[in-house]
Amino acid sequence: MLSDIYKTYNWTLAELHAFCLICECQNLSQAALRIGISQSAISLMVQRWRQALGDPLFVRARYGVAPTQIAIALREKLQPLLEEVGIALTQTQGFNPAQSTRVFKVHMTDIGQLVFLPGLNNFVAKHAPGIRLVVKNLGWEALESGLSSGEIDVAIGSLPMIKGRVHSRAFRHERYVTAMRKGHPLAKTELDLAAFVAADHLAIDATSSGHSLVENALRALDMRRNISLTIPHYLAAEQILVNSNYLLTVPNVAVLSFQDPAALRIVPTPLALPSFDVRVHWHERSRQDEGVRWLRTAISDLFEQR
Repeated sequence: MLSDIYKTYNWTLAELHAFCLICECQNLSQAALRIGISQSAISLMVQRWRQALGDPLFVRARYGVAPTQIAIALREKLQPLLEEVGIALTQTQGFNPAQSTRVFKVHMTDIGQLVFLPGLNNFVAKHAPGIRLVVKNLGWEALESGLSSGEIDVAIGSLPMIKGRVHSRAFRHERYVTAMRKGHPLAKTELDLAAFVAADHLAIDATSSGHSLVENALRALDMRRNISLTIPHYLAAEQILVNSNYLLTVPNVAVLSFQDPAALRIVPTPLALPSFDVRVHWHERSRQDEGVRWLRTAISDLFEQR
């Protein structure tokens, strides 16, 4: 019976780690190489697991193996537990950022990287020089599972879609603004809705920019704006804006993070767009993790509006 498996089979931490690693990389040879054992040894492990659980666990795939549904479900339960064990073993004397060599994985969108990453990186380099940051930009649909599985330690942004056992703390309240170069024909007048719609626009087609939010608000009014140029990220936005007669509507913090925001006129967007909170998010599984607690506190303290 499944309830007797733990008693009748001597599961070791090394085997549980190997099981989760095979689920992740889906290749026995790669898993063996990363663990530092032979492929025959890891194959014997898999055979024993199959006998104990009564399930194939891994089936042949084109470039390796694919986990069965039972293997996937088991890995989702085991991975957070193994991470907690690892944390407990490595933090027997508490977390010391000045001496730690830990790797923290942080989710940020492109705007988050533009706004928050330089300051966070400088803080870590000064106060925790041995710590390494790995920045990821996961799809919205993958954030909750990413936090749950440990793929990411914290997520920064306006992420109301995250549910489940995820906690968050707000550190900024944001609104949408419209920016233009100071020499723009509309820069010396109050921007109303009619002028906004008639103008030429630069749009950033990214989830963090609010592009679809603006389009939906205009559609509700049976209006359309003229988008002359659409780009996928913020990389070239500032240079394009200061050398054109485009309007750009994005969160205020994005414009303020440009190299020379003083070269722009920044005005309220003449549309009823919702404001939002920027938050740092973490999973319930990391509630006892002193390192994650240090990181999320550092993020809030660094960027909280005073």
